[in-house]
Order: sequence, then C-alpha cells, then structure tokens
Amino acid sequence: MVFDVKTQAIVNLTIQVLLIMTISGAVYLVKKRNLGRHCAVMRISLLVQMIAIAGVMLPSMLGYIEHEQRGVFFNIEMLAHHALGLAVIVIGIYINLAFEGVMRIWGRLVSAMRLVLALWILALIIGLHMYLIIWI
Repeated sequence: MVFDVKTQAIVNLTIQVLLIMTISGAVYLVKKRNLGRHCAVMRISLLVQMIAIAGVMLPSMLGYIEHEQRGVFFNIEMLAHHALGLAVIVIGIYINLAFEGVMRIWGRLVSAMRLVLALWILALIIGLHMYLIIWI
C-alpha cells in the first residue's frame, strides 16, 4: 500500500507525538527509580524513531532537496532538524551500549541521557515548524 506524501507526513507526525508522549512516560519511570522499564521503553522508542527516519524522513528530505525550492533558510532548518535527529540516534545507541557495558562510559551517563532528551525535543520542535510551513 502506497500513501501520498501528505498522508506519510501525517502518519509521521502522529508517530512523533506518540513517541514524545512515550518518552515523557519514560522520564516518569526514571523519577520513580524504575530504570529497567525506562531503558526498555527508550530502546523501543529509539528503534521506532530509526524506522521512521529510514522509512519516511530520509526519503522526504531527499525529495525536498531535489524537487522543492523553499529557500535557503528552509533547507538549513531541514538539515539542522535531520542532524539533531541523527545525533539523537547516535547518542541513544551509545547510551545503550555503555549501559550494557559494551562500551566504556565517557563522563556521566545521566548527562548523555539529558542531552539526548533535549536534542530529541529540539528536533521535534523544528520538525513541527517545518510541518506547519509545508502543510498548513
């Protein structure tokens, strides 16, 4: 089943809102000292985000760069949004590997977790702005 671009954007927006709600719940789990469940929720969220990036966001970005002429500022915003998203993925993978003892921990793991949350929220805000520019 093939969806048109606007339907894909709405599906992706829905996924992103559900992810930020899920992540908020994961933050609550940390506050309640339930680190095991927090990690499980975050791993699933990170996997869903990677699938959304590969399946929807990357093809959309390449299509906009190739076919749409929205101006240099929009392209800068889009590249910043994607760079932040990729940073979230890289740092999230690092956190998981460090937490499992596969990698050496550099600094405090809590700092990396807070950084990835801040970057994820910033990427979401920029993505929402782009959605509004394109579709509203």
